[in-house]
Amino acid sequence: MATNYYSISPSDTMKMPYRESNRRHSSSSMMAPLLLSRDFDEEVDGTIEITRAQTTAEDAYLPDVGLRPWLAALGGFCAQFCSFGYMNVIGVFQTYYETHQLIDLSPSTISWIGSLQSFILAFGGLFCGRICDMYGPRWLTVPGCFLLTLGVCMTALCTEYYQFVLAQGVCSALGASALFYATTSAITGWFSKRRGLAFGVAASGASFGGISLPFVFDAVSTRASFSLAVYCVAILLFVFSFTTVVVTNSRIAPSGRQPYRFAHFYLRPYLNPVFALVTLSLAVVYLGLFVPFAFVASHAVANGLSLASAFHLVAYLNAGSFAGRLFSGMVSDKIGKFTVYILVCFMSGLVAFPFWYLSSTQAGIIIVAAAYGFASGGVLAMYPALIAHISPIREIGTRVGAVSAAIAFGALAGLPIAGSIVGGDSGNTPDYSRMQIYAGVVMMSGSVIAVLAKAKATGGKIFARE
Repeated sequence: MATNYYSISPSDTMKMPYRESNRRHSSSSMMAPLLLSRDFDEEVDGTIEITRAQTTAEDAYLPDVGLRPWLAALGGFCAQFCSFGYMNVIGVFQTYYETHQLIDLSPSTISWIGSLQSFILAFGGLFCGRICDMYGPRWLTVPGCFLLTLGVCMTALCTEYYQFVLAQGVCSALGASALFYATTSAITGWFSKRRGLAFGVAASGASFGGISLPFVFDAVSTRASFSLAVYCVAILLFVFSFTTVVVTNSRIAPSGRQPYRFAHFYLRPYLNPVFALVTLSLAVVYLGLFVPFAFVASHAVANGLSLASAFHLVAYLNAGSFAGRLFSGMVSDKIGKFTVYILVCFMSGLVAFPFWYLSSTQAGIIIVAAAYGFASGGVLAMYPALIAHISPIREIGTRVGAVSAAIAFGALAGLPIAGSIVGGDSGNTPDYSRMQIYAGVVMMSGSVIAVLAKAKATGGKIFARE
């Protein structure tokens, strides 16, 4: 098996004295986004010891250049197809379960499957990020491919509620989490000036999955059976996850095994108020972010659309997300990660309420689905890019994991809260209007917190390019 990182010795590539090499790299504009948080570069203790010579040697391979960075981006594209792409079609499964296998259960109860899936996908970063920093991405991509494929295949055999929870909500989510965090860490090391674009390209894989998987599921389930449809989904996810295993490597050599110090690795970053505010913003946004993904199809059915048309709405939503992820990634390299993140969070809330709230016709619901996909796609694309922007490069995997573990509780609570607001228990008619207000308000609140984070990062200059 090939090594899963790319390392350059001090004698390679740059035959110059250390001081000259260090001066060139420190003055380079490419390194500016990586140095917003400087505490790691200045820290040397018994746990993390990195010499300047090693750092200079690794920086000798200029980011953004050559085939290797874009292979890492391809790995990220495939990983997000398997992680958030699979998560993005939870609305298809939610609606199908409500009308087939789990018809006797309330929407709120069924939503715990998707809620647990999103929670584990996010919370897994607490462990996956640190593993990737210590050992490299392949320690995650290989088991991630196996667990994801196993979980989806087992979903095809499920008949009871607890079986869906274990297979779809736990097993496949663990695999998806490993794939996502491995590629996020790898991409960060390979890109600097074009990092926003790289994350946008990677994040578009989730939209591609969200577009293709509903059509595959609908076409096979209507002509054959639920089990065969899920097996077809499993085949697609295996192909993309295996591609992730093959193409993903890291520019930064793994640091190796280190003592596990929870407070040092996971709590120390929160002493930085910017980091703490960004995490709080994401946690609030995640309370409502996946609500339209889960309920746009069932809301459409309640407004008279056919089940097939409702499934297609999930694809329209993800088509908009594809454009939003790419666009936000490209624009963020020009006007700043904070700026784009704030805008897309506010736009997501605005689409949920009042526009989704006021939509009841088929045309209106389709427009809302595409618009929300565009805005929420920007949020999901900017989330890892923004954390990388405010973190030291050698701690990015760990810090993305720390943030993800915090926001996972928002993801866990969001769908059950929305399901409870919708109602529909004991034969009552579901009411989606209050749920739409809830989703819009929490996401706009998250954008306000992000404004405070930017103000803290820029010394009060909220219109600065940052």
